[in-house]
Parts: sequence; structure tokens; C-alpha cells
Amino acid sequence: MAFRFRCQKGLTILDTVITLCLIGILIGFVIPKYQQVARAAQEAALKAELSNIRQSIMLFKMLNGRNPASLQEMMEKKVLLPARTGSAPGSGSFFEDRYLLKNALDAEGHKLDAFGNPFYYDGSRGEVRSTTQGFETW
Repeated sequence: MAFRFRCQKGLTILDTVITLCLIGILIGFVIPKYQQVARAAQEAALKAELSNIRQSIMLFKMLNGRNPASLQEMMEKKVLLPARTGSAPGSGSFFEDRYLLKNALDAEGHKLDAFGNPFYYDGSRGEVRSTTQGFETW
């Protein structure tokens, strides 16, 4: 026969303390790992965005014979691009789009990087870089 106490209900203080300690330990491992993953994602996004902007600058220069005056000019000016709609050799068509898409802009219309800082663009040399500390040389 099992002996039971009448007032035995719920968790004891020891059970609660152990549970809270385990939750604290898990949070101590999860939050730093999340921050590392988030930082790596921002770095990958920055690298991809810099590559896209640089390719757009090269395309602009090839089609217009000069470097764009600013990134804003590339977000406003449109270009006619070829598109393939099927697998047959003559199945291509054209579509009109901007050199750079207007996404992640600040209040003045400057393009922002993955860290929320504006890009620096030198129109005389046609070079773009990030202004985020630690990534200026990318």
C-alpha cells in the first residue's frame, strides 16, 4: 500500500529552483548562439548587397559610358534588360527595371546596409563601400 500525504500537491521549492536553473543554463547557451548566427547573417547580407551594387555600377558604366553620380541616380534610372521566357533560342523578351531597387532606405533616401548604416559611394571612381565599423574595407 502506498502512503500519501494529504497536503502533497504541486512542486516543491527544490523542484522549482532546479527548473529555473536549467532554464537559465539553456538561455545562457541559446542567446549567444543566436547573436552569432544573426551577426553571420548580417555579414552575408552585406557581402551580397555590396556585390549587387558593384555589378549594377559596372552595368551602368557599360551602358552609359560613365559612372553614376550617386546611388540615388541608379535607384531612379531605368534600364532595359533581356529575359528568357522559354527554352527556344528566339523566346526571349525584354523588361524594364531600375539598376538598383529601392529597399532599405533612410529618411533622406540613402541606401542602407544590413547593419542599418548608409553606403559610401565615390562617384569619381565608381566605388562603393560600407560605413559600418569593421566592414569599411569590404
